[in-house]
Amino acid sequence: MRKTQIEMEAEQSPVTILERLAFLVHTQELINHYAPVFDALARAGAAFDILTHREPITITPEQRAAWGCGVIKQRRIRNLGQKYRCLVTNHFIAQRNGRLLHSLAVENIRFMYAAGKSAHNLAPWNTIYDGILCFGPYHAGAFKARYGLPTYEMGFPRFDRYFTETPDMPALYDRFGCDPAKRTIVWLPTWLELSSVGLFNDEIAALCADYNVVVKVHPLMPQSEPDRIASLRALPLTRLIETAEDNIPLYQLADFMLFDYGGPAFGAIYAGKRFILLDVPQAAADTLTGPDSSDIGLRQVFRHVGASDRGIRGVLEDDATWAAHGAACADQSARYFAPHQGTAAQHAARALIDRSWLTKGTAP
Repeated sequence: MRKTQIEMEAEQSPVTILERLAFLVHTQELINHYAPVFDALARAGAAFDILTHREPITITPEQRAAWGCGVIKQRRIRNLGQKYRCLVTNHFIAQRNGRLLHSLAVENIRFMYAAGKSAHNLAPWNTIYDGILCFGPYHAGAFKARYGLPTYEMGFPRFDRYFTETPDMPALYDRFGCDPAKRTIVWLPTWLELSSVGLFNDEIAALCADYNVVVKVHPLMPQSEPDRIASLRALPLTRLIETAEDNIPLYQLADFMLFDYGGPAFGAIYAGKRFILLDVPQAAADTLTGPDSSDIGLRQVFRHVGASDRGIRGVLEDDATWAAHGAACADQSARYFAPHQGTAAQHAARALIDRSWLTKGTAP
């Protein structure tokens, strides 16, 4: 790739190292993902900046005041010939060889975003990182076995307040337009070929008379798949969410949850929620998953249905399924997550402040 004039000049100039953390936030959804860690870093007095990429990022005045952070375009940092001591990202962003990330920081740490889609999540581009903040033992073992990378098992910071706050259920019903007399189903589908949107629309529409049905789409679906969004708008849903709202109120709201592939089902395991997995044909052959993907493997443990089964209602009403479900969640949570329910953000913040685990190869 041909270097720009600015990049060539920057390479010839002394680089100023900024001795604080930075987080490269390229989509709005990542603010929800990192926010509990930002809170923990602020409480610890640790300075950090938020770097934006191409998409505009909204940070409220209250958030900025609480976090005390700068918000800067990443290109400006590079143009000024500056680097951070440590940069946190959820993946390689745009350049698989790590050129962008290495131009921004001396140390690069990956902060996992989701636990599914293993062909993507465990791909060789992870070697651009100095270490991985992962959810728990399953991924820590995988990163060490494949690439010898240092790991820190943090739990799931995004879910801390699920365990530390008592939800105001009347306020949640009102916020999402739900009838308190009905039980609530929350459907969190992924996008692209692994999405259950379209395959299960009619079956889920038929549930709307008896349940509140709230759907939040993958954050990239509204821009990339307008036809799928249009198909959902045509359903008699209680609420369709197309924006980057935090998922945690939806987990608090739900009596039952529906997932296809990717990370949301693992959040339900961590939180001990009742859920059904929706199958998409040829999912194990998808380039993002593969037959050994963790979200494929969940189907050996939890109830799952195909579109031709028309089986969602039957599973929802099957008491035997739910009698065994809680123990399965506890077992799988121990496999995929460190046991830091309610304190995971503190563990993540500690790992970012004291990065000695990068050289030790294990969590401090």
